[in-house]
Formats: sequence, C-alpha cells, structure tokens
Amino acid sequence: MDVKNHNKNIVKQFSKQASGYTAITSHSEALDKLISLSSASKSDSVLDIACGSGIVSCEFAKHTHDVTGIDITQGMLDEAQKLQTKCDLTNMTWQIGDVDNLPYEDDSFSIVISRFGFHHFLNPFKVLSEMKRVCKPGGKVLVVDVSLPDSKIKKYNEMEKNRDDSHVAALSLTEFSNLFKKVGFKSLNTDFYSMQISLKEQLKASFPRDKNTLKNMIITDVGVNDLGINVLKLNEEYFLQYPIHIFSLKK
Repeated sequence: MDVKNHNKNIVKQFSKQASGYTAITSHSEALDKLISLSSASKSDSVLDIACGSGIVSCEFAKHTHDVTGIDITQGMLDEAQKLQTKCDLTNMTWQIGDVDNLPYEDDSFSIVISRFGFHHFLNPFKVLSEMKRVCKPGGKVLVVDVSLPDSKIKKYNEMEKNRDDSHVAALSLTEFSNLFKKVGFKSLNTDFYSMQISLKEQLKASFPRDKNTLKNMIITDVGVNDLGINVLKLNEEYFLQYPIHIFSLKK
C-alpha cells in the first residue's frame, strides 16, 4: 500500500477508535516505567509522535518542562485536548502531521517517544531516523510496542490485521534490534510489561474485518500460544496478554 492510502486508512480506523481509546484501562498502565526509563525531569522538552489520545503526552507533561504531541488523526487530537483539560495541564502543544517527515528542527527535544505506533508504520527505519534527528545530542529516544519472538510474528500479524486493518506488522525482538543498529543507536536499555485486556473489551473497542474469525482465533489459542499473547480463560472470560517492550535509546 502506498503512503497516502495507508495514512487515509489510519485516519479512518482511529477516527472510529478515538472516543473509546482513553477509556481502556490497560492503555494507561506502566506509564511510571516510561517516566523512570526516560529519567524525565523539569528541564526536558518532550515530543510524543503518533500521540493518539494523549495518554503518554499528558503523563510526561506532569514531569517535564513541555510536551508536544503530533498525530495524523484529528479525532485523536481532540481526545488528547480533552484529557489535557481534565488533567489541568498548560505546558502542552498538539499538532496534526505525518511522522515520516517531522516538522521540527534538528536537535529540538531532549526526549522523543513513540508508544504503540511502530506496528502502524510502513517505513519504521525512516520514522526512527526522524525521531533521532529531532532528538538533542545526549537525549533519549523511547520506542514502546508489542514485540515477540520471530516464531510468533506471522500468526500475531494475521490476528492484528483482522482486528485493525491499519496494522502493518509488529516487529520481532530481532527486527527491533537490527533496526536500532541500522539507525545508528549504540546505547540501549530495555524494560518489559504484560498488558492485559479482556477479549470482550478488545472486541468492543475494535472494528475487525471478521469479528467471528478473530474471536475464534483467540479462543482456540488458549494453552497453545501460537499468537504470542498468552490467552487465558478465567471465570468464563478470555484475556489477552500483550508483551510490551520499552526500548530506551541514547543519542
């Protein structure tokens, strides 16, 4: 798919998801890990790319000098502004834009972060290179996303492309490692957490191509784990456990 049509697809998908995105409890988990790994302080200027509904942006704004959030979907930025108002934060700026070509000068931010965005990017190398470009020397670039062993990637991507047709591909741990080296990062710290969400909540928040096929694919993976998300059945309810990796890279 070309970039123009892919971006249209992202806007279409996340315009539908926007109103309910922040309400999903698991989307606000482990924010303390991001703050800790970034060593965020009041001297930092932060850029959150593909910022979505502003969950990460608003958390960083509580700990830093200022935060800029950029996203391609206006509906998501509208939700981000609502969250900013709710949190009573004044040190924030929102911008609509494409993360392939960030509209900022070189060395503009001391922390540059992307959470849950890389599996939507057609060209992860270009996006990460842009993140590095706008990061100040000695600053940190944080990438947060699902990452799996190579053996789980194919089935996982099949599931996610059904659930969200703007999904491009999750990167395996090997692919992320190779990407960081290719862009020229040498210093890397990592952290990990498992993001649990019920199947019921996930289906309610999603707009899959084939809901029944998606549901069956997940349910039949209990005890098998071909999908890499350790599906559990507890009290007649199913839970997905997404393996989330946090990569902290020093420029």
